[in-house]
Parts: sequence; C-alpha cells; structure tokens
Amino acid sequence: MPPQLSTGVSLHSHTSRSRETMCFIPRYVDNVPYLSGRIAALETKYRDHHGKNFDYGRVWWMPPLEPKAAYDLERTQIENFGREALVSLSDHDNVDAGFALEMFADCGGAPISSEWTIPIENSFLHIGIHNMQPARARMLQTAMAEVTAKPDYPMVDALLDELSCDPATLIVLNHPLWDENRIGEGAHLKMLTGFLDRHGRNIHALELNGLRSRAENLRVEKLAIDAGHQIVTGGDRHGCEPNALLNLTRARTFGEFAAEVRDGAPTYSLFMPQYQEPLKLRVLQVMSDVLRTYEDFDLDRRRWSDRVFFDDEDGTVRRISDVWTGNGPDVVGQFISAMRLVESRHVRAVLRLTFAG
Repeated sequence: MPPQLSTGVSLHSHTSRSRETMCFIPRYVDNVPYLSGRIAALETKYRDHHGKNFDYGRVWWMPPLEPKAAYDLERTQIENFGREALVSLSDHDNVDAGFALEMFADCGGAPISSEWTIPIENSFLHIGIHNMQPARARMLQTAMAEVTAKPDYPMVDALLDELSCDPATLIVLNHPLWDENRIGEGAHLKMLTGFLDRHGRNIHALELNGLRSRAENLRVEKLAIDAGHQIVTGGDRHGCEPNALLNLTRARTFGEFAAEVRDGAPTYSLFMPQYQEPLKLRVLQVMSDVLRTYEDFDLDRRRWSDRVFFDDEDGTVRRISDVWTGNGPDVVGQFISAMRLVESRHVRAVLRLTFAG
C-alpha cells in the first residue's frame, strides 16, 4: 500500500435521521433457522386476521446512532488504522445529519450529504450525493425530494447537472446491481444501463458496497471498467458495526477527494476484517442493533419500539411504543428474544458455520 495514502474516507452510512423500511426482513431471514418460521407464522396470523398480506413498506425504523455517534464510530475505525479520517454520512433523502454535526467543533468541515432515491418505472436507484454546499443543500434536497415523490425524468437531468457543477461534490451510484425492488435481474440491468446511458456523464463513480456480496461487487467492478466509470467503496452502515469498506487517498479534504475521483485518478479500496464475516450474519447483527435497548439514549429513543414507526390506515404516522406496551404481543416478544441471541458468542459461531460460503 503506498505510504502517501494518508487519509481514509468513509462513504455511505446512515444515522437516526434516516427512514428505513422493513422490506428487507423477508429477504434476509429466509432459511435462517427458527427466525424464518417465526416470521412466516406472524405473516399468516396477520393475513388470517386482516384478509390481506402484511405490507412491510408501511413499517419503518430509524437506525440507532445519532449523527455525532455515527461520525465518531467511522472516524475512530479509520484513525485506529493509522489514517486521517474523512466521513460522509448520507441518510435517505435528507441532509439533517451533516447539519447536526456543525455544532461540534471536532466535526468541522464534515460533508453535507444525502442518498437520493430516484424512482424509475417499477423500481428505483440510490444515488449518493456527497459534499453539497451548506448554503444550497436544503434547497437541493427539497428539489430531489419532489422528484422522488413525483418522478420527473427531465428534472433528474437538470438536478444532476446542477449538482455536478460544484467540483467539490461527488456523485456515486450506490449498490448499482442490487435489484432491491425485486423486479428481476434482467429488468434491473436494463433499467440500470438505460440510466447510465442517459445520466452517466454526471455519475462520478460506481460503488462497491460493504453490505453486498463479494460476487455482486466483482460484477460492479466489471460494469464500471466496461462503462469507463471510477470505483469507490461505501459501507452502507445502518447499525453499530463501522463501514466494512473504506477508501484510501492522498487528499486532506473531502473536496480534494472528490476532485481526485472526478479527474480519473486511481482509487484505492480498503476491505476491513468485518467484510470477511458471512453477509447474512452481519445483516442479522444490524437487526439486533435495531432491536436493542440503549440505556444511555434519550428516554424517547431507548427501546426499539421508540425507534420503529408505522403508517396507520388513516394516514397518520404512529410510534410502535404508543400502541404496544413492553415488547407487544407474545409472538413479537419471542422474535425480539430470538434476534438478541445473535449477541451470544456461541450462537454466532453456529450461524457463522451455517452461513459459511
């Protein structure tokens, strides 16, 4: 590793300002011993009672870490590796985390960033927008949110042009090959290539993602090389595990790092030890982090049920803790208890063997 790569860059991690749906649960607990059966039982019970399938998209949660705690987690990992740290927190469709860091003297110059959701036909892509000018960030985020709510493809063009005009801003296509909406690999690839054909001039890099498989990241690498795009890494952290993939650079500021990538300079990726763990085990750990009680948090955020919300039938947003006491119905309590087993060293050893390969 060249010694002049004195800075580590953490891209793409989430804080308590992010709104995350529960849609990932069916994908990740499938075939997990015990958990898959309990989830299926809950879904059946709901369907029998309501006459329809449970819509995971109506339930959403906030990651446990506040912006300062998330920033410190990422910074500490990089500094422990012997590098200066640059950290860009990019929550879904909002810029609050970057502004929240402005009150802390030791976070001076932290980028104002966001992960923009762009709906395309029956699916969507996620674009990391890193290091917007503070004076313009909220205006730009409002415009991006309008496109997310009501897709307007000429406006996508215009906004990407506007964002790319700032040479210190870095635009990254996050986990590009992840068919998150499950439309099928072929349909997703067609959507992705169409997007790159139209907007690729304003996409500065494709992302290798710390919560996607090694095989998928290798395909992303090939896609980037074939398309003539740069490669950067992003961790996609949602829980308490720091980003598994980092970037190394000679740059001392985020604007300098953005300029390096945009100018086509070589990029360097650092794979941290946690990336070697089985992916499903790491995702279960995220779920455990989400469902944990944090005694040192503010009173209204300590329990998992304080950080999980649902869109009620009448359109109002309600907090789970306002509806349930304790862990709620017994079957939910059993699921919570099962998830906490992931914290056990012995259970983790068994799951590591189960998910190996």
